[in-house]
Amino acid sequence: MDEILKRLRSTAAVPAVMVGFDGYVDSIFRVCRQTGEAGTSFFETMAEFGGYIAEKAKKSCSLELQLQTIKLGGNMPIFSQAIAGLGASVNCIGALGSPEILPMFQQMHPNCVLTGVSNPGLCQALEFDDGKVMLARNEGIGSLDYERLTARLSAGRLRELAEQSSVIAFLNWSELRGSSSIWKGFLREILPGISRRKLLFLDLSDCSQRPVEEVREAAGLISEFAAFIQPVLSLNQNEAEVLTRTIGLPVSDSEAMALRLREALSCSLVVIHHLDGACCAGAEGCFRCANKRIEKPRLSTGGGDNFNAGFVLALLLGLTPGQALFTANAVSGYYVSQGKSPDREELIGWMEAYGTEIIPGEFYRPEQKKG
Repeated sequence: MDEILKRLRSTAAVPAVMVGFDGYVDSIFRVCRQTGEAGTSFFETMAEFGGYIAEKAKKSCSLELQLQTIKLGGNMPIFSQAIAGLGASVNCIGALGSPEILPMFQQMHPNCVLTGVSNPGLCQALEFDDGKVMLARNEGIGSLDYERLTARLSAGRLRELAEQSSVIAFLNWSELRGSSSIWKGFLREILPGISRRKLLFLDLSDCSQRPVEEVREAAGLISEFAAFIQPVLSLNQNEAEVLTRTIGLPVSDSEAMALRLREALSCSLVVIHHLDGACCAGAEGCFRCANKRIEKPRLSTGGGDNFNAGFVLALLLGLTPGQALFTANAVSGYYVSQGKSPDREELIGWMEAYGTEIIPGEFYRPEQKKG
């Protein structure tokens, strides 16, 4: 941890990041289990809520939602807000409002340069102590594809922004129906003209509702990216299992899946994160780092995006993949616990206070993960 803290303290400016392309307005709710004069209790776990709903089959029920907050949402805005607060300059391109950027997004961190391409989607998130259910309306982002993107920013301008950035991030493939169109456009017109040294950070989000053939096509496009740029793929446990199964690989523990996905998709790194920690497969093997478990999260929607922001920040600071996992867990832990993304000093304080509670990382070489 000493090297991480040293880099965080000594590196003020962080190289530029280009991020796209979604955007949402999030309404965050807790689901009331019981209300009355004595007060309100909530469903604490997803299993508890799911069991209650299952019991009401062939009947009917009424549930009260208690609004916690309304906030900017979507993988691109939350990721951008988090990494900008940690010192990066960010070009944010996507569903931020069109023709005018919505006031909610105009309040993003001043390190963010905003370009609106379409109106945002709307999301109602039901939060529990062990996860969340996100109910999305995607009318606003349904038309966002490569044709609409290049009508707003020319291919030449996109190439300039890509060349100026040390990391390009394509987030939320699953909920943008035009994502594959955008990926193909970048493969055809943008990436062949830029430096190979860059990283392409990819987060599919939950692709379980996309047709199998479309998920397989996206997997093939990830492999094509490797001809021009270094793909880094980040998945949560559910997403990793869906992708692994869809492309015909055996589903097993996180480390084995990360190693297999890295090889199958020609990625530089594959990260799989979950509530208890994360692992990262690279050329030499797979590193695993445990997490500080937040028993009573203040805000979980966006925790994965803050994890991704911490991971990318660490890579930009020149840290190793293992150190990047530690940093990512810390950024996410702070966010879930405090209900907001940390700035640099808040992240350092969080690491110093809780770093000793995190189990030291373990390293696995490929030959150790056969199952």
